[in-house]
Amino acid sequence: MQTHNTIDPHLRLAERLGKTPLPAVQIPELMAILAALFSPEEAEAAALLPSRPVDTAVLAREHGRDPQALGDLLAGLADRGLVYQSRGPQGDYYSLLPVVPGLAEVQFMAGEVNPVKRRLAALFQAYYAPGVGKVLTEAPTPFSRVIPVGRAVPNQQAILPFEQAEYILGRQKCLALANCYCRHEADLLGHGCGKPKDVCLSFGPFADFLAKKGFAQAIDLRGAMAALERAELAGLVHVTDNVAEGATFLCNCCGCCCLFLKTVTQLKRPGAIAQAAYEARVDPDQCIACGQCLEACQVKAPEPGDETYVINPALCLGCGHCQQSCPTGAIALNRKPRPAPHAHRGDLVAALQNKNQASANNSRPGA
Repeated sequence: MQTHNTIDPHLRLAERLGKTPLPAVQIPELMAILAALFSPEEAEAAALLPSRPVDTAVLAREHGRDPQALGDLLAGLADRGLVYQSRGPQGDYYSLLPVVPGLAEVQFMAGEVNPVKRRLAALFQAYYAPGVGKVLTEAPTPFSRVIPVGRAVPNQQAILPFEQAEYILGRQKCLALANCYCRHEADLLGHGCGKPKDVCLSFGPFADFLAKKGFAQAIDLRGAMAALERAELAGLVHVTDNVAEGATFLCNCCGCCCLFLKTVTQLKRPGAIAQAAYEARVDPDQCIACGQCLEACQVKAPEPGDETYVINPALCLGCGHCQQSCPTGAIALNRKPRPAPHAHRGDLVAALQNKNQASANNSRPGA
């Protein structure tokens, strides 16, 4: 027998999204997004999903639903990038997509321009500061970290493998390239920065899902390295998961549009993103105070002093773009005394779930 729940389906889905590793903040702006993306019937089905992929038959049995009808509904949601779908030994498996990383990105990855996407862009922008930004700045462990531009690190300094973008890309069996959702969202709202958008990289099963559904393009390592080069030449900052192993994305971010760097530039919370293991320092004897380092920095860490520029260590991401832009070689990228913070995937997720873990487990059928 099918179970019934008197709670509004969109509210139930919002509550379920509030129990994901990066929990969705329960505010009216979130409800507006969910109402725009999901019909009541779709919201009800999505709210049944666990965070790990589950067989449709198992899900249907647990909730008294018809397997075929539920499977058709979830398949339609997956085609629109609203739930995650994969193939398993028993058929199709589905899981809930969190708001971030998940729903927010997928809705703009394909680069569509139409009134529906413009409305969605406005809704997600309204949700950024009180929703996504709040979660990123209050998380007990930074969700993302910066990787330095490879050519900015002196050869004599040991750079660990997980600090190299090339190393991370080379370990992936499945790579997908998509539009930067942040800059596309900004373009839809009329305030894009003009930086390249085709530089957003995803790895692993989620990359396969994105490519199969048409939200991204499957590429090889050569294509990924070309995207990396485009991003570096445009002065974009490499940002990936804050983990030593098991990275799932490599974004190339600007300080004006991108959700990770906006925690620094707009929300004024530098600690919300883990800095690279390097810091930039200015040699005052060589600095001519031309300001090119300030122009190159996505978070405006270089600051004018009495006669030369100095780097604000609290803001410096350790990305190396200021060093690359300096015409006199006055800036050096030096390794910090201690390595940048990172975690194992399980440790990071556990920290982010925090007090939500118990309730999330209780609502996770088939997990």
